[in-house]
Amino acid sequence: MPAATRLELGDLAIHVDRHTAVMGIVNVSHDSPVAHSVFAPDAARAHALDLVRAGAAIIDVGAQSTRTNGRPMTAQEEIERVCPVIEALRAEGIPTSVDTWTPEVARAAARSGVALLNDVTGLTDPAMVAVAAEFRLPAAVMHMRGAPQHHREVSQRYDDIGAEVQAFLLDRAQALEAAGTGQVWLDPGFGFAKSPQDNLRLLRALPALVDTGYPVLISASRKGFLSELLGHGDRQDTEGLLEATVAFNALAASAGVHVVRVHDVAEVADALAVVNAVRATAR
Repeated sequence: MPAATRLELGDLAIHVDRHTAVMGIVNVSHDSPVAHSVFAPDAARAHALDLVRAGAAIIDVGAQSTRTNGRPMTAQEEIERVCPVIEALRAEGIPTSVDTWTPEVARAAARSGVALLNDVTGLTDPAMVAVAAEFRLPAAVMHMRGAPQHHREVSQRYDDIGAEVQAFLLDRAQALEAAGTGQVWLDPGFGFAKSPQDNLRLLRALPALVDTGYPVLISASRKGFLSELLGHGDRQDTEGLLEATVAFNALAASAGVHVVRVHDVAEVADALAVVNAVRATAR
């Protein structure tokens, strides 16, 4: 299958031939473990513009936290938080994704002009697939076992994590394509029902996932498994997480992934400028 060279986002496109793009996180939650990333909806537009100036090519807007035992948010609450931000950024010509697994929110975001559905449950809900197909929206499907706020409660045993994750993602991609959605992106789901060593094995398996020809998105920014690798336990408030995030995303970019989703856009964008320059010289 030919390698992905463009991210198709409606009437917008991002070129990713030997280049990793940055997706900046705009968090309008009330319940995020990464406290410095949280903004009220009326302040989120300005923060998003700062992220674009720092190097973000797309802005991911989300309100529902995936933290363990996080407080559930109603669909209406979520809509009221994410849609005004999506509309404001669309008016600025900035492509957005919506981080949600709730069909009602996805539909409202589509009507507000969102360019990508980013669903941590892999669009396993037929109603989410229906929204993506109705609006011909691109969709990022993520691998995860269990439920978003309860993934640590399920088995973390894998026989071959790279092969198992890839098989799941390709199955979902084929289902979405058959349903008539837009371009499908693959996200291996770092940190979700995976041990620290499993995440490292999954990192090493990224070139094979890239070789499938689908755009590959990773989201490993400030995740607890990085803290575990630093020896601090599964936390998201420890020293060194910025540096660990930069290192992990640089390694992923070297493996050929097309998009990295991060809180700290400026620092990661600087690191990827070097990686992208090196990749551009490859034959």
